[in-house]
Amino acid sequence: MFYNDASFIVVKVPFMQNQSFRWALIDLETTGTHVTQDKITEIAVIIVTEKGVESTWNTLLNPNQSISEAIVLLTGISNHMVAKAPPFAEIAEDLIMLLQDCVLVAHNVRFDYAFLKNAFKSCGLSYQPSMLCTLKLSKALYPQFKRHNLANLVEQFGIPFEVQHRAKEDVFALYLMLQAIKAECSLSMVLEQANILHKKPCIPAHLKTNIHSLSKTPGVYLFYGRDKTLPLYIGKSVSLRQRVLSHFQADHSHAKEFAMAQQVETIEVIETSGELSALLLESSLIKKKNPIYNRRLRRKTLIVRFKIAELNGYKTIEIVRESSNESSNYLIGAFSSIRSAKSSLQHLVKAFRLCPKLCYLEHTKGACFYVQLKRCHGACEQFEPAKEYNQRVFNALEQYQQQTWPFKGKIAIKETHPTTKSVQYLIFDEWRYLGTYDSPTVPMSESKAHDVDVYKILSAYLKKNTKQTEIIELNS
Repeated sequence: MFYNDASFIVVKVPFMQNQSFRWALIDLETTGTHVTQDKITEIAVIIVTEKGVESTWNTLLNPNQSISEAIVLLTGISNHMVAKAPPFAEIAEDLIMLLQDCVLVAHNVRFDYAFLKNAFKSCGLSYQPSMLCTLKLSKALYPQFKRHNLANLVEQFGIPFEVQHRAKEDVFALYLMLQAIKAECSLSMVLEQANILHKKPCIPAHLKTNIHSLSKTPGVYLFYGRDKTLPLYIGKSVSLRQRVLSHFQADHSHAKEFAMAQQVETIEVIETSGELSALLLESSLIKKKNPIYNRRLRRKTLIVRFKIAELNGYKTIEIVRESSNESSNYLIGAFSSIRSAKSSLQHLVKAFRLCPKLCYLEHTKGACFYVQLKRCHGACEQFEPAKEYNQRVFNALEQYQQQTWPFKGKIAIKETHPTTKSVQYLIFDEWRYLGTYDSPTVPMSESKAHDVDVYKILSAYLKKNTKQTEIIELNS
């Protein structure tokens, strides 16, 4: 049986006799690894049944986007080579018919599946095959091997074939590797392991941690790749196992999830007594460890806020860097940069007709420029009554105002671990987190600085869990 260009012959030999199955061995080349942006440039397929090789198929594809020099060097597929090749849409129906009723088999199958699924989806076709990852199969059958990439396995089995990062050559290498595995292991062992792997297809191929050993309790999880000092991602959940699994169940449609799944090797978990302690620990660890794929809670080295003061009876707004010595009563808002804060303040000045001089956005003598444009009522020259101007300042800043602390003093929030029933108390004062203790006592040290993220976490938690939360008000 020949490939399209007749450059390879796959011998039709019995593969796994006396067992009925239909596998589509596949390999793709792409313009990159971004699952929702990069496209397929080459596909090669070998259809294998218990009788042997049934058919082979391969083609170059025009991705309708430029192939970078780095990818050209890796695969040898250039923009010129694909210029007259068909786009995926032209071969989609033929390919899906070829793959029909087949188990999709590939080395790191989630990669090939993700690109195929998205390509078919762009053509209005649904593709949800059963899958077998030969990388996982190799790890299960040959745990003594240090490396399980295709090039190393081909060499390990003594197959005189060079993996070349071209689809048809690599899928042929995959076929030869499976033949070698079949020759070394019993047929029943190979099929048994394939069946086990089929039942857990969403687990990343390089992951060493047993996800099913994770608890279903609250806590924080850390994904690590090869670098065991820098996490890929830090998250939290009330059910660790369920949340970790969810990252990998739809990774084909989310570029970040897909990238993490391709890199994650180990998972560290830290159990907590409840949801609130998990939220606080997640926030703290993200700021401390600065994981690659966290953005929302990743602490910037600079926190910028609005400082509210008064000049001649008129409220002023100044952009300042946060200081632990500054009373939080005079600081509102939280921005990641001076530029971000300035942009927000400029918007407020225009929307609420505030004076740019009293917001320190203009430093001229006399009236501000906005007076000439009739956008400022002259607060900078005391033409406008202070009471009217200050009311507009209050209205403008209302969206940034922090809620008033709803308790007389410090509080303890009781958390009970759902499994062990152990109890812990999280102590807060004026939206500041003072620590976790075994009893609801007032801590000796109270030098914790105001943290915007703690405020957001606690205020949201109290709104959502008012009836279920056990709060103990403490004497100062």
